[in-house]
Amino acid sequence: MNINLIKVINNYKNYNYFYKSLKELTLYKGDFTTLSNPFKIAIVIFSFNILLEDKIIGRVKKNKIKVIKKNLAPKSRVFKNNSKYFKYILEVAY
Repeated sequence: MNINLIKVINNYKNYNYFYKSLKELTLYKGDFTTLSNPFKIAIVIFSFNILLEDKIIGRVKKNKIKVIKKNLAPKSRVFKNNSKYFKYILEVAY
């Protein structure tokens, strides 16, 4: 049986391990639980996607200055010397 074990970051939201194989999807939370119902599998996939989205949001917050500068570069060319508008966009994006 080929099972890939992925450690969830910092045991976020009390989820410890996420198991994925070709035939089943299992989430380990305290007690070992096997989810075979497709509806429950959808819930597990949704929960894991939330974890990934939260990790991405955390990285964006950590590197927000780089992200803001990257996103505002084309807007600065549009406004050219209008620093007042550029400052407003920076405040909104921040």
